[in-house]
Amino acid sequence: MNDYIVLNEQNFDEVTSKGVALVDFWATWCGPC
Repeated sequence: MNDYIVLNEQNFDEVTSKGVALVDFWATWCGPC
């Protein structure tokens, strides 16, 4: 599982509607992330 997809407002619903999705939320300003 080496493929990463950057989710945004335009593709979130399409990508997550295809079944199970693991979403890793990350932000540059979030130290623990």
